[in-house]
Amino acid sequence: MTMTDLTLGLALLGGMLTLLIAGVPIGYALLTAGLAGLVLTRPLPAAEFLLSTFAHSASAHLAYVVLPLFLFMGHMCFSAGIGHRAFDSARVWVGSLPGGLAITTVFACAGFAAVSGSSLATSATVAQVAVPRMLREGYSQAIASGTVAAAGTLGVLIPPSGLLIVYAISTDTSIVDLFLAGIVPGVMTALFYAVMLFGWVKLVPGAGPSHSIGRTSFRAKARAVVESWEIVILFLIVMGTIYLGIGTATEAAAFGAAGALAIVLFRGKDRWRIVWRGLIDTGVTTSCVFLLVIGAGLFGLALTTTQVPQHFTLWLTHFDLPVWQLTVVLLLPYLVLGLFVDGITMMLLTLPIIFPVVQHAGINPVLFGILVTKCAEIGAITPPVGLNIFVVKNTVPEIDLLQAFRGSIPFVLVELLIIGLLIAFNDIALVLL
Repeated sequence: MTMTDLTLGLALLGGMLTLLIAGVPIGYALLTAGLAGLVLTRPLPAAEFLLSTFAHSASAHLAYVVLPLFLFMGHMCFSAGIGHRAFDSARVWVGSLPGGLAITTVFACAGFAAVSGSSLATSATVAQVAVPRMLREGYSQAIASGTVAAAGTLGVLIPPSGLLIVYAISTDTSIVDLFLAGIVPGVMTALFYAVMLFGWVKLVPGAGPSHSIGRTSFRAKARAVVESWEIVILFLIVMGTIYLGIGTATEAAAFGAAGALAIVLFRGKDRWRIVWRGLIDTGVTTSCVFLLVIGAGLFGLALTTTQVPQHFTLWLTHFDLPVWQLTVVLLLPYLVLGLFVDGITMMLLTLPIIFPVVQHAGINPVLFGILVTKCAEIGAITPPVGLNIFVVKNTVPEIDLLQAFRGSIPFVLVELLIIGLLIAFNDIALVLL
């Protein structure tokens, strides 16, 4: 190993970041830096051969089949109005509590997250119905917009999660284990959000009405569950197939996509237009993800050749930190990067460097995947990017952006608390494994 190799690796990393700052799309920035590294570290014939085969070898992974299938399932559920029915059903159960409409929004997002796999889709779907109702009933813009944006992040934690799929393939971690590990933290996050909203409305004057609709009968609650049959059935199909060992994650994704398609066809209204639009959107999103995967793979190969990850691992483990402290240190870059890039980009940028440290230190890769996903949730609701906040603003234009970001602050604190609990008590995430 020579200093020249390390210097080259750091130069590639700096060049890629420079391209990002210059506004080059992340996929092309990764490809450019990776291609440069490939040419500079190998003879030209070897580089040409590797380049001719790399795109196929990086993307022709059977596990990637689940990504377009779950994306299609999410598009079908979005178009079928499942999010609206989840909101109506959740309100029957928790609407009588102080801050009940905000708490309803949290559980509606959790329900839709179980069939969408996307935080942006979850926020956009529930925002359409939840934010206008909350504003009409006296909730502040901060609590209305912050609740939808933050609860929407459950879409990347509660399975099926597109972010967990990308992490699984990037690190060769079991998708099934990650999905199972996301359930308890996802439910816990929803419950913590609900408790925080209850206290927010009770303790902060003007945040929202301290009373809501009257109590509902058990029969009405049972009817609400029946009316949300699509969510229940799809979640049971997907997770039941995986947890009971009936099939693999790929087969579960296929069953889920087929079930969502059947729901759209059963609904009847504009069904063929919805299916066609869903196929197009799924294809576009999948193509974008594959560009990122191929670019990140090429860039990661270049960094590995120059031994940047190995040097980073040796340097960090030299401090001989306890595992929990090392975990905190490894999560800090994700908390910072989350302010500027989306979760998938953040993972693909950092995992080639950070994951070798995770393996060397003996940190459970499933637990680390859940923790990184929690960091991505924070990034989705914090400035300057805060994609979920902008989705809510785009869906409900009268929302003031500053108020929306203010409304997300209590949720960020809750997220940090949960991350701390997961680090301290690993079994919270791993109990179902």
